[in-house]
Amino acid sequence: MANFAIPDLRVKSVLKWVAIFSGLALLNMALNCASCFSKSGWILINFTYSFLLFASLWLGNGFLGHLLNRVVSWVENPGKRFLITIVTTTLFSAVAILLINWVYVIFLNGLSTEVFLSTRFRWTMVTQLLVTFFITLSVYAVSFLREWRQSAINAERLRKEQAISQYEALKNQVNPHFLFNSLNALTSLVHPSPDLAVKFIKQLSEVYRYVLDSQHKEVVELEEELAFTQRYVFLQQIRHAEGLQVSLPEAVPAGFYLPPLALQMLLENAIKHNKILAKEPLRIQVSIEGNILRVENNLQPKTQHEPPSGLGLPNIKARYQMLTNREMEVTTTESSYAVRLPLLTFQ
Repeated sequence: MANFAIPDLRVKSVLKWVAIFSGLALLNMALNCASCFSKSGWILINFTYSFLLFASLWLGNGFLGHLLNRVVSWVENPGKRFLITIVTTTLFSAVAILLINWVYVIFLNGLSTEVFLSTRFRWTMVTQLLVTFFITLSVYAVSFLREWRQSAINAERLRKEQAISQYEALKNQVNPHFLFNSLNALTSLVHPSPDLAVKFIKQLSEVYRYVLDSQHKEVVELEEELAFTQRYVFLQQIRHAEGLQVSLPEAVPAGFYLPPLALQMLLENAIKHNKILAKEPLRIQVSIEGNILRVENNLQPKTQHEPPSGLGLPNIKARYQMLTNREMEVTTTESSYAVRLPLLTFQ
């Protein structure tokens, strides 16, 4: 969150802010000291004074605000951040005003310390501090409202992406083709393998239960997602038999999370777009590499397949953008297709 607009290291940006502070300095001289323009020496001295005053107060409070953003968030701790901001801004501004006025009176004008300590000059510095305080407070108030609004937008965007994920997962499971294939597979099991048919029904019910239970969650535990994926793979292998070979990790470290149904959507994507034959099996390997979940399959594209819905990988990527700065990675070669999902940790 940017509280103050401040220049970066580009020459164009620096020159822009030099021009802004110069304009403010000239305006301040015109409003408060008309006689400053009567002598060339006064012009330079008062311009330097006004320029330093505006530049130091604005940039100093700007960089101070950026530093505080890394320590205390406006959204997470607004009360604490407000108090810290008030104290640090007041202290910095008071010190900056005192030093700049000291330089102006003693060094630039060669006056005595009695002038600097006079009642009139002290009131001048108090007025400068009050003006700086209210301007800074206004900037922070606008910045806080923007951050609060952006937080609400991000939350709404995440809810939207979750809704898309729920729709995609439910559509993949409840569409007529899936139900038709599942019922056909179940019918073929009832008489020759009643025990397997019972297991098939139980696994199918667990798949639907997980979809319904996870639809309101932002993240789920890795172990929970892999357990669901194992049931989903069982259903798919009943249908595809030896044509589908899926390898899941046996050891699952604790403390890792990922968006719900993300792994299932990757498997569904691989099954949807590749040939699955006993002589040409589709091999999908799911592995854990540190804090990465890697999903890789051999490439054997179907000659005719359904057009991509655009809701699979884009949806997973968008949900990760709402949760972390780490990105999902997709790698494609002539013979393989791999997706690396960041595993999340929370304190």
